Amino acid sequence: MKDLFTFEVEPFPILGRDRMQPEIIGADTRVCVTDTKAAPFRYICSLETDSLGAMCSGTLIGPRTVLTAGHCPEGETASKMQVFSARNGLTHSAVSRCADFVFAPKYSSATPTDYAVLILKDPIGNKNGWWTYDPFRWPGDTVGTSILKGSLPKKAAELSVNISGYPADRPKSGEACFSSTNDLRGKRQYRAFDSAVRVTPAGILEYVNDTFGGMSGSPVWIKRDLSLGGRVMLAVHISGDDGAFAGKANRGVFIQGSVLEFIKAHSFFPPTAPPSGAGGRATVRSGSKGSTVQELQYRLNIWIAITPAAGIARLVVDGDFGPKTNAAARAFQKAMKLAVDGIVGPQTWNRLLLPF
Repeated sequence: MKDLFTFEVEPFPILGRDRMQPEIIGADTRVCVTDTKAAPFRYICSLETDSLGAMCSGTLIGPRTVLTAGHCPEGETASKMQVFSARNGLTHSAVSRCADFVFAPKYSSATPTDYAVLILKDPIGNKNGWWTYDPFRWPGDTVGTSILKGSLPKKAAELSVNISGYPADRPKSGEACFSSTNDLRGKRQYRAFDSAVRVTPAGILEYVNDTFGGMSGSPVWIKRDLSLGGRVMLAVHISGDDGAFAGKANRGVFIQGSVLEFIKAHSFFPPTAPPSGAGGRATVRSGSKGSTVQELQYRLNIWIAITPAAGIARLVVDGDFGPKTNAAARAFQKAMKLAVDGIVGPQTWNRLLLPF
């Protein structure tokens, strides 16, 4: 068990946009991931901008959607940000520029609303898979992935959790991942395995895993049997301690409630495991209102972002199926060669839930 009351941070620069406080608690227990093509590390991405270079981390939750911390794309231009899957120093599995950013409703950095999704121009998740919403194993992944739905299997303090991402201060001289000819800081993936502390009333998961600038947006997960979800993502890493527990815990947005709904609306079913019909979604049409319409609007916005030739403006996600949502739904139906009626039932939902 770590000494929860001491910490140190080496004098390395914090990456670009990721200026959330890093936290090394006691001895640094982060380990370099030497094979980023292995699961789940191949689903974890390195983010960089043309001006700042490597600057944050994220997780593929679809072929074109990456879950990350909201402060990572804040103030950036989508076309000037690149996402590298399975980055391993100077190599990577696939890369794409961003087409758009989607921020959490009422986004604010270093709070429970510090999360976002990057929409990619290219479907890089098709190469090695992505972190699925429901339990699923891609080829070569013997454990599988899923997103937490409901309560934790134990009290937070009884859980050991993983976090993996791209820190600004590693690799350093003497490590196997270090290169004497290239500065690979922020370009090599590191994993930390340690104890969770608690879930705060505001919806923050705290843990003593070591982190550093550049790791914001990293997934936090527990490993279970596939029948129990496999690698279950619990949180999105956002910052160091909150002041009340100085030197004691790092922090992630705990996945529950509106966070879970946001992730669900940007996740995709694998082509080999398609949803049954509408995947549990109700049929909606002009005049419909509510969370199902919000998911529809989020999904249509993904298609709008990657199909600029359609000439459709991004929808306001307000849960109101008005004329603009109707026009976008009809345009999507036409592009996908579906019945064009503006009614989003099983056929249209099925197509919206699968990669496009």
